[in-house]
Order: sequence, then C-alpha cells, then structure tokens
Amino acid sequence: MRIGSIDVQEPIPELRRPHVIASLRPWIDAGSVGSLSLARLERHLGANDLACLATPGKFFDFTRYRPVVYYVDGKRKMTIPNTLIRYAMGQGEHDFILLHLLEPHSSSEEYIDSMAALFEHFKVQQYCRIGGMYDAVPHTRPLIVTGSLNGEELTGVLGVTPPRRSPYQGPTSIVNLLSDKARDMGVDNLSLMVRLPQYVQLDADYTGSSRLLGVLSHIY
Repeated sequence: MRIGSIDVQEPIPELRRPHVIASLRPWIDAGSVGSLSLARLERHLGANDLACLATPGKFFDFTRYRPVVYYVDGKRKMTIPNTLIRYAMGQGEHDFILLHLLEPHSSSEEYIDSMAALFEHFKVQQYCRIGGMYDAVPHTRPLIVTGSLNGEELTGVLGVTPPRRSPYQGPTSIVNLLSDKARDMGVDNLSLMVRLPQYVQLDADYTGSSRLLGVLSHIY
C-alpha cells in the first residue's frame, strides 16, 4: 500500500491509538542518543517493519548519506539509506510507531506531507521526538533531560527539567514542519532532549541514551 511517498507493508496492522516516537539524524542526535534509544526500544518491544520510502533517492543525496556494502554467506549486498518505520504493540492503551527520520536534501515538502499522511492514516495520537544536544553541562552530574508538550513545560515526569527559553533565530531542520502539521491535525507534540557535555563528544553516548530511556520508561 502506498501512502504519499511511503510504501507500507501488508497486511497492515491494526494499531491502538498509536504514539510515534521519532529520532532525527543528523540534527538533534548528538552522541547518537536518539538513534540508540530508538534501537533499544525496538529490541525491547519486539518491533516489526512497517514502512519505508519507496524511492529514497528522491529525498536523499547518497554522497552525503552513504550506502553501505556488506557480505552475507559470501554474497555482496548493499543497504541504501532510507527512513525506516517500525511498529510495536504496547502493554498499555497505546501501540507505537518507531520512526527513524533523516534530514531530506530535496523534495522536503513532499517528505513532510508523506509523514503527515502516515500519521493521519494510523490516527496517531502523539508525536514524540527524542534526541540529544550539546550544552554547558558537566559529566560529573546526572544528565539533564528537557521536555515540552505542545510547546509548554512538561510537568510531572520524573527526571525531566523544563526547557530554557531561548531567543535563538537561525538555521533549523525542515523536519520541524512535521511538528506543525501534527499540531494542526490535533496530534500532541512531545519533545525530550538530553543535554550532553560539550567537551565530551562521543559517537555513541550510552549514558545519554540511558537517561532518555529512563524518562520514556517513566512516561510509558
């Protein structure tokens, strides 16, 4: 089945009031904490493949996101960068769509519209974007996780600190438009960002991922 530019595998699962949990590379994925956390959730929940872009080359520059060659039983294979979408059944009243977003290099509006159409088709209730940012914080104290819900302070969640208001104006991710479209559709927007010490930059920051997963565990 095709939804916008997304190929959805059949049979299509019946999801109960699904919540989307998404990471975005390369923006807001310092230390790969968003990607690591999403992968850990997939293993824990036993996630299954749901969908991906039908023609990822329409949106991504493969000289910037590089294809990867590997061998299985002596046979050469190649993976092509794509936006991967998986689903998992939750233990509570919500199921989950786990979304690995990539910053598009072209046809960005179509990319955003396709994701929004996916939200509409599955009647998504909440869009939660997770990730990490470098900040002036020490490594000797528990890492700070800031959170907001629909642009307001997220309260009552263990381990979450209200975000500091920032007067920042400048370059940003086009994928922020997906939050705007979700809001217009009546979908709640949740943001969780772990603040990592600027002076300790790791390719895979498992401490940051652990803090983020702790907050998600408290919510769900």
